[in-house]
Amino acid sequence: MQAAHPATARRRAPCGAVALCALLALGAAPPARAAHLEFSFGRSVTLRHHWTDVAFAEWIGERQPLWKLAWAPAFALGHVDARGDDPRDRLDRTVWLGAGGARLYLWRDLYAGFQLAATAGRTDALSTPYEFVSTLGWQGRHWQLMLRHISNGDFRKPNHGETMLMAGVAF
Repeated sequence: MQAAHPATARRRAPCGAVALCALLALGAAPPARAAHLEFSFGRSVTLRHHWTDVAFAEWIGERQPLWKLAWAPAFALGHVDARGDDPRDRLDRTVWLGAGGARLYLWRDLYAGFQLAATAGRTDALSTPYEFVSTLGWQGRHWQLMLRHISNGDFRKPNHGETMLMAGVAF
């Protein structure tokens, strides 16, 4: 059996590490009576209208009162598929994200979320080992719709980011 090339082994290791950290964060999160899991799927667009599939699994904690609003801790594991459209844009790699942050419930079930993410894989859209995740969504009892943007906040070029529209189920 032939050993993997060292460069290939280096590329695979961060993906496994991020996935393991995200799963540990999801499992270590304290149980709460109103906590739930969400699974969301959708499409993402970046530079020059290159589209791809995205999927996220999220653990959302119990809502806590905050003045006249409410907030909840949020942990996510996400996947952005590779694109093979144009080699000039360097979008031909899959990116995994492990993220943690919070949701702020604004009105009824309308929420805004912010998370800091660690990434495994780099593209011109997600070009750093860290990214910021901003979300605006509507959450029903067992479903949700959301608009999400992931970017490095222009700390490093290129910074095309990913903008996605997703729908999902909650348990």
